[in-house]
Amino acid sequence: MPTWDKILKEVQDLPTSLNVIQNYIEQLNKQTSRTIICYLSAFSVIKPPVPQPFQSIIDQDMQGFMTCSKDVEKNELDLIIHTPGGDYEATKRIIGYLQSIFKNIRVFVPHMAMSGGTLMACCADEIYMGPYSSLGPTDPQILLDEGYVSVNAIIDEFEQAFKEVTSDLSKAVLWNERLKKIPFGQLKAIENMRNNSLKYLVQLLQKRNCVGKTPNEIDAIAKSLNGIHSSHSEGIQLKCLQDMKLNVKDLSKQKDLEELVLSIYHAATILFQTSPIQKIIINHKRASYINQFGPANFGK
Repeated sequence: MPTWDKILKEVQDLPTSLNVIQNYIEQLNKQTSRTIICYLSAFSVIKPPVPQPFQSIIDQDMQGFMTCSKDVEKNELDLIIHTPGGDYEATKRIIGYLQSIFKNIRVFVPHMAMSGGTLMACCADEIYMGPYSSLGPTDPQILLDEGYVSVNAIIDEFEQAFKEVTSDLSKAVLWNERLKKIPFGQLKAIENMRNNSLKYLVQLLQKRNCVGKTPNEIDAIAKSLNGIHSSHSEGIQLKCLQDMKLNVKDLSKQKDLEELVLSIYHAATILFQTSPIQKIIINHKRASYINQFGPANFGK
């Protein structure tokens, strides 16, 4: 039975930019002798806006990771990620899948791995970033009409609404309009998600990235990543992460490796700028899963 990428090749011609990405991925594989999978999103590229799920982590991405994990060596994985994050539970399922089949994982962040992307990075034995790279806060998000929203922000709004309506019943109408977007029962699920997110991050760090560290050290790292930040899009850079004692290495000190990782990222950026492709998952054997949105002639 053919995989999704093989069917895709039968029904359409892919842009030349994709071949450039594939060539760099193959070069990286030759240099490292490790399985290479890239998970790259167009979220940071200026192009016509699309619904957030097309660029974010969603359950559908599992098909791409399954496609790219088939018929490859399972001992060592190099995972290159550029993502805004996305669905929290989908991210956990993808992490569980990758950890179940690859014995050793290195994650490379050429630019940004935010929110759920940070969780993906934390699933690795080692993280490689440059001074130009950022991770982000890991407090979970849920998808509402306006996009992904922090569960902490939603809980804070409910608490604010309760205080204001208790003191002034005339404000109930205004708050009702704002909060009716949250279905009945959703608030409890959101509270559970917030309470469990720190626990999950601690367990994730214990499993690979922070093996050998004390429980207190791991708790401190998790609280730093999952705690209150100026915004959910705040960038946490290499030096700060090293100060936290996360197992992060400076990619810029390994020039040959850095050049190929950044070349893959830059080629992907060009692909996103010149096509309706919003997200790609691709490996060193040219297996790929491609998410598109927009007219076929976009960029021409």
